[in-house]
Amino acid sequence: MTRTSPTLARAGSILVEKTAAQILQQCLIEDGSILTPDRGVWTLKNLEELHRDYVDAPDMSAGTFGEKLVGQLSNTSDPARQLFAELYILNVLPLDNFKQKTKLGYINGVLDGLHQPVELPAAIADAFSGGVFNGGRASSSRRWAQLSFLVDFAEYFKSRPVETRREAANKPEMMRRLVLDSPGHREPAQRHALMYMFHPEYFLPIVSSDQRQLLRDKLAPDYLPSGASDDLDADLRAIDDAVVAENGGAVDYYKEPWRARWNPKVKKDAKSGATTEGTAEEEIEEDDVPEAKPYSVADIVSDGAFHPADRLQQILKRWEKKKNLVLQGAPGTGKTWLAKRLAYALIGSASPEAVRAVQFHPNTSYEDFVRGWRPTAGSDGAGQLVLNDGPLLRHAEQARLQPDIPHVIVIEEINRGNPAQAFGGVLTLIESTKRSPKDALTLAYPGSETEQYYLPENLFIIGTMNIADRSLALVDFALRRRFCFETLEPAFTAQWADLLNKRLPNNPDLVTNIKTKIGSLNAQISDDSALGTAFQIGHSFLTPAETESNGVEWFRGVVESEIAPLLAEYWFDSSDTADAAVSALLA
Repeated sequence: MTRTSPTLARAGSILVEKTAAQILQQCLIEDGSILTPDRGVWTLKNLEELHRDYVDAPDMSAGTFGEKLVGQLSNTSDPARQLFAELYILNVLPLDNFKQKTKLGYINGVLDGLHQPVELPAAIADAFSGGVFNGGRASSSRRWAQLSFLVDFAEYFKSRPVETRREAANKPEMMRRLVLDSPGHREPAQRHALMYMFHPEYFLPIVSSDQRQLLRDKLAPDYLPSGASDDLDADLRAIDDAVVAENGGAVDYYKEPWRARWNPKVKKDAKSGATTEGTAEEEIEEDDVPEAKPYSVADIVSDGAFHPADRLQQILKRWEKKKNLVLQGAPGTGKTWLAKRLAYALIGSASPEAVRAVQFHPNTSYEDFVRGWRPTAGSDGAGQLVLNDGPLLRHAEQARLQPDIPHVIVIEEINRGNPAQAFGGVLTLIESTKRSPKDALTLAYPGSETEQYYLPENLFIIGTMNIADRSLALVDFALRRRFCFETLEPAFTAQWADLLNKRLPNNPDLVTNIKTKIGSLNAQISDDSALGTAFQIGHSFLTPAETESNGVEWFRGVVESEIAPLLAEYWFDSSDTADAAVSALLA
């Protein structure tokens, strides 16, 4: 259903909603096309091809999104490539933080690869001239994931019976259910954008879940006589209808005097200065907004990872589903080094502000990590107790303010303390299936009498664990059930050898000797019934941070100062075995 008056008084909404209605009818319900109505491309066959070429084959190379896209679609058929361009239209259509020429450039960049040229109709170009909401940083840094989701959604929606699709086009609640049930990346802003575009008469074009909630909660006393319900979207529709009736037309809730009534302190992006939900007051070109550097598995490899790219991609995929991950392994396998880089790859950009690192130790408590009372000096100098949030809750609240950007908390040596004690009751809330208001719990130290707390869906946890250290606490089963565990093996790979040959340029035979000797030592450790594979020597011990002019001397120093003490601890009851192992390394 298209509207004759602008939604939220934003002029661009009329053409956006008209175009989206055409895509819904001609493309998702039927098998047509928004670019070539006489030649349909929205078929399950073409979607399956896109799933294979784009969704199931993420580009792990370095480069911009556009550069990667060229490679990913290089062998895609014309019909499937055109379908991708039309999904891309759906992605950028409602955004007002990209100029018209920027949107046109994105779509034409995909269409330029067609063997049979297809031009954008003037109606699409006109619809690109405006927008309805600011997509925030996710519209750039998470574009790859949003488009992946759109492929998944289109495939899921078109696999429903045509009667179901038609019913969803007439019933907002059914469309919502299909959009939310669709597989693929979570991308809450993209999912809500679809619901708005396909049912603008029901869903407001506000893609931040927290801002929708805040708007509802603040305006409910004045416009919901019966109070708020369990359906946030229905409440917002009732509020907007009442406001329109009261004012004789639509209003923009992000302009005064309305903004002051529900969100007087608008949070601004630390880099761009733009609000999370922008108004249509100013058109911003993507190039005008400082953006975090894109980061992917390719960057982890180029930074010096010796684990295969497909293995790293597998770890990311499992982590994204589970939300909580522990990297475990023998000493020197690069767990700490890899954890932060995996965090950046999960986010999709090198975003230090979205990553917080903490280290557990034997005295780490719930009060340190989650929330607790802390002594502090008041303004008069007198001591007092203040309820302070720990790093987990502080980072969770930061993540809640940017729901489309994954936020990661890195826990170094998660089992050096008592993880179950440090997490306390929050252990339940970290589960991937417990990240919603309906699963909220009262914390051990509630912030108010009525506080019910839950963690946001975009908060991810990654811990590192040295499973060879006998002094560390065992991880109980309750914690294990809530994390996926990935074991990092020593990686004396070809990539490791290449790097060592560069950093030990004057000792061409040393790298092979090191690999052989460490391989023999690790085999001995693995075969020892009192030790095993968890006690192997990792590659980090044998990877110099810079070029060494005398590689032999460097290797001897590593063996004598780092590996020998470790072996002495391993074979504390058999010094002869440790001494013989060290002698073999230095021979």
